[in-house]
Amino acid sequence: MSTILKAISDSTTDEVEAAGLLWRVSRISSADLARVGFAALAMATPDGGDADDVEAEDIMKRITPKQAADMASLQEATVAAGCHAVGDGEGNWDELKLVIDQSRHAPDKGVLWVGSLPPGVVEDLFARIMELSTDGEEAAARLASFREKSATPARRRRAKQDLRKVAT
Repeated sequence: MSTILKAISDSTTDEVEAAGLLWRVSRISSADLARVGFAALAMATPDGGDADDVEAEDIMKRITPKQAADMASLQEATVAAGCHAVGDGEGNWDELKLVIDQSRHAPDKGVLWVGSLPPGVVEDLFARIMELSTDGEEAAARLASFREKSATPARRRRAKQDLRKVAT
């Protein structure tokens, strides 16, 4: 993999410590992110109000058990989509595929049901995956740090005119 592609990949990937292990997570697709955000917003503001004015206690009073289960499922699906490996902190990593369907659980093949993770892990991973997926400034800063390490400065495009010449 080229250095630039690795830098781009690294800007959207991180390691999270949870339950005594390291978990390698990355941002999720915009479509997956939109589904999670829409569901959370719909549950938080069922009357169409402003989500910023809603307290957690109010949300819990408004949602039904089915809505809470749906939100937990979206959280698990987000973690399944964004978690790719687990490590022991000493450089040993196992590739990991998390699934939300318990019948697909096959640890000997590197496939774990997300419900089998230790308590608190899903919440920690979900929080970091959401940060990676929504904080464009962090990704830009991580990429900028790569450019600062590079010996060759980035060249600026000269003018629109030059771009048209290249395109034709």
